[in-house]
Amino acid sequence: MTRAPAEQQKRLLDLQKLDTRLARIAHERRSLPVHARIADLETKAAECERERIETATRRSDSGRELARIESDVEQIHTRAKRHHERLMGGASAKEAQALEQELALLAGRTSELEDLELEQMEVVEQLDADLAAIKERAEAIVTASNEAIAEREKEFSRLDAEARSLGAERDALAGTLSADLVALYDEIREHTGGLGAIAIYGTRTEGVSIDFSLSEIHEINSAGPDDVVTSEEHGYILVRL
Repeated sequence: MTRAPAEQQKRLLDLQKLDTRLARIAHERRSLPVHARIADLETKAAECERERIETATRRSDSGRELARIESDVEQIHTRAKRHHERLMGGASAKEAQALEQELALLAGRTSELEDLELEQMEVVEQLDADLAAIKERAEAIVTASNEAIAEREKEFSRLDAEARSLGAERDALAGTLSADLVALYDEIREHTGGLGAIAIYGTRTEGVSIDFSLSEIHEINSAGPDDVVTSEEHGYILVRL
């Protein structure tokens, strides 16, 4: 059985309080509401970027299609101009008839292409507007993200400062205790997930309910003041008060 002065065992309860506060700070640091907000904004930013890429691709394709139509219109205009010049330049009756028929066909094709050109221009304009809206939304997300990150860092700074202060207090307190006692306490805390020592008044524990066996009760009652008594369940150090 490990032994340590009774007064040192009592100070384990103060050490436990500090460790509990440190654990709560660590939990609060992990559970800040701003974490969820940042994660949500990251999701929105990713969705916005996917939408931007998709829209930009469509804009590029539509731009190429518009350029192709404009090129076709330009070629037809050039061809119609050349035919008109030949017609005005004194073409024979047969050639003039052929040129007039060709010009009529070109006029019809020009009308079709200009309608397509107008439709495609509207598509391009809408996609440009969509891209502008996406950009504005992305910028708003970045602003909100920066604000959330700044808020998180402020909370981190506050919690970390508190943790450093408590950590220094804990180290100072642990330094006044037996190394073997602190080692046992830390080992139990690691095993239980945070709790290493509890107060006991007779057979009544504080903070944790334990049903002691008859043999445990006998051990508690018969242990010397400097004997370190642990519970069978979980192995908590029982600080007798």
